[in-house]
Amino acid sequence: MSEEELKRIVLETLTQAAPGSDVSEIDPKISFRDQIEIDSIDFMNFVLLLEKRLDLKIPEIDYPKLSSLSGCLAYVNSITPTVL
Repeated sequence: MSEEELKRIVLETLTQAAPGSDVSEIDPKISFRDQIEIDSIDFMNFVLLLEKRLDLKIPEIDYPKLSSLSGCLAYVNSITPTVL
């Protein structure tokens, strides 16, 4: 999976977890919460959906690493080096 494909999956999953969110202009380095209306339940749903979509198990202690697009990409790459 390419980085662009992973980015697309992350953004689609974010939109699914927080319907109505405009993710078209997400700054990769800024947390999702600072850019779109996403509460803690939406974020939890995002992580769970991302786990399912990528067939991963993400420990709760790592959830903060997924708070931004660049964090998601780096995290997934660190646990599955063949993804990118």
